[in-house]
Amino acid sequence: MFYHYLKIAHRNLWRNKVFSLINIMGLAVGMAACLLIFRYVDFELSYDDFRKPTIYRVSSNAYMNGELVGKRAQTVPALAPAFQRDISEVIHGARIVHTAPLMSDPVFQVGDRSFHEEKIYYADSSFLSMFSYKVLRGDIQTALTQPGSVVLSESMSKKYFPDGDAVGESLNFYMGDRGQTQLLISGVFEDIPNNSHLQSDFLISFISLPWNLNEDWDWGNFYNYIEILPGSDVAIVKQKIHGVLEKYRGETLAEWRKDGYYEEFELQPIQGIHLDSNLEAEAEVNGSRRTVTFLILIAFFILVIAWINYLNLTTAKAIERAKEIGIRKVVGSNRGQLIVQFLTESCLINLVAALMALLISNLLMTPFHDLTQGHFAKGFDLEMGLGIMGLFLFGILISGLYPAIALSFQPVQLIKGNLKKTKGVQLRKALVVFQFAASIALIAGTFGVRKQLDFMQHQDMGLDLGQTLILKGPGIKDSTYQSQLTFFKNEVQMLPEVESVSVSSNIPGQQLSWGRSFYPPANPEFRKGVKIVAVDEDFFELYGRTFLAGRNFSPEITSDRGAVIFNETAIRQLGFNSPEGAVGQTIIWDESDNDQHEKEILGVISDFNQQSLHNEVGPMVFALKEYLNAPWAGEYYSLKITSADYPFALEQIQANWSEAFRGSPFDYFFLDTYFDNQYKSDKQFAKVFSLFAGLAILIACLGLFGLSSYMTLQRTKEIGIRKVLGASVFTIMSLLSREFIGLIGIASIVILPVVWFFMKKWLENFAYQMEFHWWLLALPVVLVWFMALITISFQSIKAALMNPVNSLKSE
Repeated sequence: MFYHYLKIAHRNLWRNKVFSLINIMGLAVGMAACLLIFRYVDFELSYDDFRKPTIYRVSSNAYMNGELVGKRAQTVPALAPAFQRDISEVIHGARIVHTAPLMSDPVFQVGDRSFHEEKIYYADSSFLSMFSYKVLRGDIQTALTQPGSVVLSESMSKKYFPDGDAVGESLNFYMGDRGQTQLLISGVFEDIPNNSHLQSDFLISFISLPWNLNEDWDWGNFYNYIEILPGSDVAIVKQKIHGVLEKYRGETLAEWRKDGYYEEFELQPIQGIHLDSNLEAEAEVNGSRRTVTFLILIAFFILVIAWINYLNLTTAKAIERAKEIGIRKVVGSNRGQLIVQFLTESCLINLVAALMALLISNLLMTPFHDLTQGHFAKGFDLEMGLGIMGLFLFGILISGLYPAIALSFQPVQLIKGNLKKTKGVQLRKALVVFQFAASIALIAGTFGVRKQLDFMQHQDMGLDLGQTLILKGPGIKDSTYQSQLTFFKNEVQMLPEVESVSVSSNIPGQQLSWGRSFYPPANPEFRKGVKIVAVDEDFFELYGRTFLAGRNFSPEITSDRGAVIFNETAIRQLGFNSPEGAVGQTIIWDESDNDQHEKEILGVISDFNQQSLHNEVGPMVFALKEYLNAPWAGEYYSLKITSADYPFALEQIQANWSEAFRGSPFDYFFLDTYFDNQYKSDKQFAKVFSLFAGLAILIACLGLFGLSSYMTLQRTKEIGIRKVLGASVFTIMSLLSREFIGLIGIASIVILPVVWFFMKKWLENFAYQMEFHWWLLALPVVLVWFMALITISFQSIKAALMNPVNSLKSE
């Protein structure tokens, strides 16, 4: 019996090759798109799954007068040891700190080879086992217990020691202004998987740091992690944190509360950090659960539209089988047999579509991998196989069950071919309304995402970023560094390809982590945390900054060495009435409890965006780098290039570098590209959103083609009569298109308020937002109407041009 069903299904599919191909291709593309999206989404959701779920990161929320003023991933180093001592549910604690708050431009050297490295951390000895590191060589329990010991990743081991085992070897570690030390390699660990919120290539023993950090409650640049007993209530642990803080910091906390300031600590599940945490000083660039949700919705739309496409095309062709079904029922076929027949056809179509989807997704996996710059595995695997099997089975039920039931009753109506009176017409129209609504939403979403991205990229950031070459400061330094720097600047500025040179601790596009409290001596209530940038006298001119009041630093005026320059946001928040009123005033630089310094305000510059337009302009202060004792401050050389021949200019600059800073690696990049990288995730999201929105709309057009075919076939005789009575082709086209225009109107009324709401919510992620023009909602409706008209016109024109004699014979 089943063979008989399969044979009839095959004949029907073969007889209707075009419709079968459209059915199969629509389902195949929909399934393939879903598989690609789910592969990406599954990777994003898998972050830190290989680590214990009982690990939490301690983060902090800062409040001033009841208002949230900061959310930070880094906290003070005394937390983890105190929690482990005093909270019974905490079984392990570990701290880790990046080199950035400790030193500038660290360099590792072996022999005559030296490299700048980025992913260097100091870590407690318990960190390796707590974070499930796979130590390939060395003892995981003792690898970080001795001062001067370091463990490195397998890739770094091969980089520095390609011909042998790294364990037992030494690395020269240059720590910028903090000097040099030698580290002993005590272990090699397997490279950290890409789905980790914390990436590390080097872990140096925490005990190597020359400070007693177990009792340090002030230095807030450390990541603290705790592991709690399985089954413990996290809420209870969080409640106990308050008692620990009162025990060790009670007096200080009381003083803070008098000033309206208090700090609250949160426990973040480690598996949720990548998608749910967007704090200051994150260890890596995190993802977004909202983005993942958007992609899941797109996948849902694509698949549902593909199944709707199948429903519409199946019912559109059902008129040709009406008499067959009616006769089958009259001669004894029961309803169950007819349902099995239609489900068999659905199974065959979905099976072919599933196999094609598997092929398409494999062919597109590499381009999609490159488009998203994802780290998920490429190619076929068991997970993808199970995914396609699930879509296949679900597709059979969803897209095959309704036609099977709807076309398996009312034999008299079926024999007459009068499907218009059978059930399901309103459902098909509702499905098309859903297609129209989904298409409008996807087009509007694409326009909105791209418009906001274009708005951010073309806004005036207040800085001249063009033609700016950035060199990372020399990591290998000694007492002659200042004379080397002077020599390098003089030599480079004599090159015709270089217009100017400046040295600073940070460059535009970086998140600023160095900050202190500032306040006017007479108004301590205006105390504000201000980010610090150390610069030289050429910084503002090189970047095209304008002074609202006051002046720039001058190398001839010795008093400028201790002066500062603020941006206008800082002046406003510190309580000054105007930039002019602030110039010449004294400000207190609060370094710590007993270390305050009076500084003269030398000038006020206009605001500029230090980071992307995701962030508001914050308060900033600038001081002369040469006269600050800040070994943690980074170091970058900015060179304004006048030549279009970049390779030649680089060659000249590198020659001067090698002469001035012997042994230091020469690392460079261009600032405009670096700054633009802040929008990389937005660009990827826009590309992915546009790609899959386009696929969904394409599949929706196939559904419209199916329904227009159905309606045209139903009205063939009517069209013939109208032509005999003198109706024109345009009149007939208008008649057949009128209903679809109404459906588009209904879809617009339903979906546009939803689109407006979600677009507004999405724009809340940006500190600076595009103007939401009315055409962002109107244009998608026009485009959907235009696409529908083109799709419908094919069948409409064909019916209108048909010989009326043939039309009248249709029944």
